[in-house]
Parts: sequence; structure tokens; C-alpha cells
Amino acid sequence: MLKHVSAVLALIVSAQAGAISIDLGPATGYNLFIKENFSQPGADSQGKIAIGGNANIGQYDVGVNYEPGTKRDGLQFWTEPGKYSDVLVVGGNLTTTQWAWGNIKGNLVLGGQLTAGSSKNAVLGTTTKATPIDFNAAFDQFNLLSQALAGQSNTGGLEFKYNNWLMLDGSANNDVYFTSITGQMLANATDLTAPGLDKNDTLVINVSGKNINFDSLNYGRRESFAALDMSASHILYNFFEAENITFSGGIKGNILAPNANFTFLQGDLSGQVIAKSWTGGWGAQANLWDGFFVPPVDIPPPATPPQVSVPEPSAVLLLLAGLFALVLIRRKRA
Repeated sequence: MLKHVSAVLALIVSAQAGAISIDLGPATGYNLFIKENFSQPGADSQGKIAIGGNANIGQYDVGVNYEPGTKRDGLQFWTEPGKYSDVLVVGGNLTTTQWAWGNIKGNLVLGGQLTAGSSKNAVLGTTTKATPIDFNAAFDQFNLLSQALAGQSNTGGLEFKYNNWLMLDGSANNDVYFTSITGQMLANATDLTAPGLDKNDTLVINVSGKNINFDSLNYGRRESFAALDMSASHILYNFFEAENITFSGGIKGNILAPNANFTFLQGDLSGQVIAKSWTGGWGAQANLWDGFFVPPVDIPPPATPPQVSVPEPSAVLLLLAGLFALVLIRRKRA
């Protein structure tokens, strides 16, 4: 997960230690977190989805890792057949295709109406009428977070070699590395290397531009540079200016694009996506990743025995001398 995750959605820069704290609040644990409408006819997400507006999922499978009897890469959320978690939250109306059976692999929390065609078995678990997430408030905070991340200075140097190779120079500062690129650089890039980073670091890539169209980005070995040894949960692409993003191909990393209409044509995206709206194609696969953005478990410090204050020897002697002098004075007066 991203390093130093706090309990409140924020970016905090400590004046003393320079520590960076990133937390995605209500989006924690969701594969996709969309403010407005969602539309995708097929394919699937391995993780949970939250949608603020209306959703038309067609034959799109939601939360396939919840399906009992399967063994898949990534996290398993169900514990036994018939006992599911809430895998899909929709604030508005939900439409599924009439041929779908069990394409919501868990419980559904729905604010509007469900249209499931002739098949009434689209939801394997239960359906609850509720609106548990305030998407407007959440995205207000995501905007603040996105701008705060974009305002951070680059940690090290960047070379765009051959006009297709992003080469990051230097090591992380307090386990976090910031770099800034343009949307056009991302569109042209085929490779990314960062020899100074390791699997315990977090890489934040601030991407400028309002309309961005990009595809696959390889983190493997290139020339004499080793592969990037980082999981998807340690990489965050911050599209702080984007209004429209079109993606196809394969990439691992989390995407923060709170004001962007996100179009996913086809391919595999391993990470979390936070966006304004979502339009997906038949071959658009949203994969789980290791770590999510789960706040760390707070381990209480060991209990310390009560402190008993013991007077210093010199203080004890002074106290005894004072008492002795007081006794002598009283005897003389008597």
C-alpha cells in the first residue's frame, strides 16, 4: 500500500520529519470508485466497485474473486459459499443484461432501481436499498488531495530518453518519490525505470494535461537498467488536470483522476481507479492488486509500569535536617 497512510483523507507534510501521508478515505478497498455514471457491457473487475450515479453493467462481472470454488490471484473476500461482502454500491439505478446470471459476485447496495431483464438472478448475495457513500464530499477531498500531490517538488531528475523511455534518477525521500510528466510524455512512453527505488518506496507520478490518451507502460529491464521492483499498490498516477482520459493496453498502478471521464477501451489495468465517470469496452479488465489503500493496523505500545518518584538522597537529608532543627527550636522554647 502507499506508505504512511493516515486515518483521515489528506496529504500531510510534517515540518519536522517531512513525512508524507496519503489516504483515500471512502475509496479504500474499492477496485473502481466512480463519482457519476458507469457503463460497460462486458469483462469484469476482480475487486469491489462504488458508483455515485447510474450504472449499466450489461454482462460485466463484479467482484469475481468473491466467486466460491475459484482460485484466483489476489485477495479473496468471501469466506465460504453463500456468505458474501458488499461488492457493488450504486447510488442511482442499476441495469444488467437479461442474459446475466450471478454477474454481481456478492451483495448489492442500491440507491435506485434494479433492472435485470428476464433474469432475476444477477445478484448472488443480497440486495439492500441504501446510499451509504457521500460521493460529492468524497470527491471534494480527492480534489484537494490531487492538487496537494501535484504541488510537491520533484524528488530527483527525469530523463525522457529516445522520446519513449522515462528514466528516474535518485532515491526516495522518506520512502516517497515524486516526479512530474506531461500527458504527451505518458502517451509516448513505452518504458519506465527507476534504479534508485525499491519495493518499500512509493512512486507518485503527477501527470499534467486535460485530454490524455495512453496505453501500456513497461516496468521491466531495459538496456543495463533493472526492472522496477514495485507492486501496483506502491505506484500512483495523479491526473490533477485531466478532464478526459482514454486508456487501452496494460499497466499496473493506481489512478487518481477526480475530474476525468475515464474511457477504458481494452486491456488489463491492475490498480485502483478514482474518476468522475467510467466507460468501458468488452475487453477492459480491472484487476485486483496487492495492498489496496488499507490503513495500517495500529499496534498499541507495551504497557509501562507506573512511575514512582523516589527523592534524591540529598533531598532526603535536607528534609531530615529541617525536621531535626524544628524539634530543637521547640525544646528551647519549652
